[in-house]
Amino acid sequence: MDNKYEDDPQQYKTTGVAARVGDLMGLQQMVWNGRPVDVFDNRGWSPLHEAAHGGFSGCAEFLLRQPETDPDWRTHNNETATLIAARHGHSTCLRALINAQADINIATNEGFTPLYEAVRSRSPDCIRLLVKKGADLNCKAYTGYTALHQAAIMGRSQIVSYLLQQGARQDVQCCNGLTPLFMAVQSGNTDTVRVFLKHGAANAKDLKKDVVNLPAYDNATPLLIAAQEGHSDIVDLLLDHGADANIQVTETRAGPLQYAIYCGYEKCVASLIPVTDMQLFANDYGLMHPIVQAIKWPTTTMLKSLMDADLDPFDTRGMDGTQRTELRIREGLPERFGKGCVLCHIPGTAPLVCARYLLDHGLSANGGQANGCEANGHELPPLIAAMIRGHHPLLCLLLEYGAKPNIYFDHVGGNVAMLYALHYDLQFWSDFGENEDEEGKESAAMANSFTKDNGNSSGVNQWLSQRKQSYLFRLFAAGGEVGSLFRENGEGGLKQWGLSQMLLNDLNVNDNEGKNEKSMLRMTAVLALLLCLSHNVESLPSALLKLVSADQAKELNTIAGRTNTLAQLCRHHIFRRLFMHEDNLEKGVASLGLPQTVCDYLLFPELAPYGRTLSTLLAQKPEEE
Repeated sequence: MDNKYEDDPQQYKTTGVAARVGDLMGLQQMVWNGRPVDVFDNRGWSPLHEAAHGGFSGCAEFLLRQPETDPDWRTHNNETATLIAARHGHSTCLRALINAQADINIATNEGFTPLYEAVRSRSPDCIRLLVKKGADLNCKAYTGYTALHQAAIMGRSQIVSYLLQQGARQDVQCCNGLTPLFMAVQSGNTDTVRVFLKHGAANAKDLKKDVVNLPAYDNATPLLIAAQEGHSDIVDLLLDHGADANIQVTETRAGPLQYAIYCGYEKCVASLIPVTDMQLFANDYGLMHPIVQAIKWPTTTMLKSLMDADLDPFDTRGMDGTQRTELRIREGLPERFGKGCVLCHIPGTAPLVCARYLLDHGLSANGGQANGCEANGHELPPLIAAMIRGHHPLLCLLLEYGAKPNIYFDHVGGNVAMLYALHYDLQFWSDFGENEDEEGKESAAMANSFTKDNGNSSGVNQWLSQRKQSYLFRLFAAGGEVGSLFRENGEGGLKQWGLSQMLLNDLNVNDNEGKNEKSMLRMTAVLALLLCLSHNVESLPSALLKLVSADQAKELNTIAGRTNTLAQLCRHHIFRRLFMHEDNLEKGVASLGLPQTVCDYLLFPELAPYGRTLSTLLAQKPEEE
């Protein structure tokens, strides 16, 4: 069809153009001169559709009087002129079509009816015309939505009230199981929700189901959605009309209270706590447990409210499958952990306001462990959980409140806490060289640093300056024991899982033959560091000696032989005392007024040959304390 509208009626190509521009006289002249009215464009639109679209009631009435006109002509999308008139709120055209006996319930290919379109057009006149003539109030579109669903989504409380009074059912569910009330709640329109609840209360006997608690297919209720969206007024309205606060979503097993806490809506939480059965949360610390969700916020308001409602945050409880997967243990460490205290569930990015509050009120930094040293059954120590989550500030907080830095498992070689600390420190290691030339230069520099000790300890001081961002040094300063990492275990060497396996994994070395000079230098530097932090290591186990060259093994054994001395114990004690109070260890040591030889000894001169390697590998970005 021509896109231009000609001014001269004599030049109109079809009656459809005349109807489109609303030229009644031109249209009449064309028809009286034999032009047909049953012509259709490439959309399937007739002149009647054009008149209905423009709201030209005179043209529509004239066309409807022609014997060739069918009031129910349909476009290629199954649209009638009645539907088009309703879509645009043209009530006069709609009345003319209805008077001509047009079918008011013919839906489009997507299932949209004239009534549905009238609701979308916000036209009360069109809605009343259609309803009075018997429009199907509960016809569903392809989405399962009815006209009442659409009115609820739009928040048109007057239209909702009228449709309900005329017999629209509010217990009709769409394809996702959502009721019109559900849609109104989700849209946050309090007046519309109030209309639904008032009508539902007055006509409860006529409803097939309890609409207030009628859930979607995932078992989410209107109350849960109101809590999740933070619509506190609607939460109160629903509760006043009998909403059940203990219906849980199928997948997460979480109810309205948990979702309100998850989203941080304190007013909703305050309304939901008194009507929520706290026994639902007695068995485990699932991902959506109210306490687990409350502790991630920078305020204790919700946590205190839960505690006032007798929800105990001090028990050790089971973890759900999602959490056990999230906190999965490194290969070789126990996978039996099924329990943990609430401190094990603090996200790595969460503030520590709630954690400190709980610790101040008696929660042990060691969880349920009797002494913090031996793993207690299936319980995950909070210190280990903090490292798994990469939550360095939480680790510092736990140590501040007395968390024990020495944890042992029966099938792991050495202090598990130290193994974890080393593992997560090593994750910050920089990869040497981006290309072969740079890598070659770096390797040569490291080799030179390894073979020549010129007494310059600046490299050591560089990585010592990073100690406060290190898990390993934090644990050591708190009294963490390192020597057990080097203990033999009978003829089998180290225990089932220990330091040698961890180094091979973290340094990406597949086997002994796959180690090159660079990887052996890395291992040597790390082992030398651990030895300097150890006591009573007279010789290295064979499993560790296999990781390095013969010359390096000899030098490491020499360092190990010096660990069983009173001087080593004194050095550890002084280092730990200075750790928290001195930003520059070299200046801190110098301030002690000790002989220079002693000061040099306190700065780990054994590590000078490895200073460049350690300063490169252990360099980390500072974290907020």
